[in-house]
Formats: sequence, C-alpha cells, structure tokens
Amino acid sequence: MSAQADDGFGPFCGALGCTDDADVVIDHPKHGERIVCWSCTDGYPVIRHV
Repeated sequence: MSAQADDGFGPFCGALGCTDDADVVIDHPKHGERIVCWSCTDGYPVIRHV
C-alpha cells in the first residue's frame, strides 16, 4: 500500500474496475494523463510517481 493511501482516502487506480492504490501517472494516447496502479500501466509511458 502506498503512503498516500494509508489514510483510506486514495489516490486510487483510475483504470476501469480496479480498486488498487495508485502508484504512477501514465500518458495514455486516447485519455491523456491517467493515475493508475503498477498492474494497470499496460506498457504506457510513466510520467511520474504519485
């Protein structure tokens, strides 16, 4: 669990159906910057850690 999510208020993964803690911001070609967990990066470029 990431340090930011220890309080139970997120950030959470923005991928559809995923409820894991967010880890990084990716550059998605259709949706722009998305906050997701490591499992949901799907090979897209990581911009920064959250």
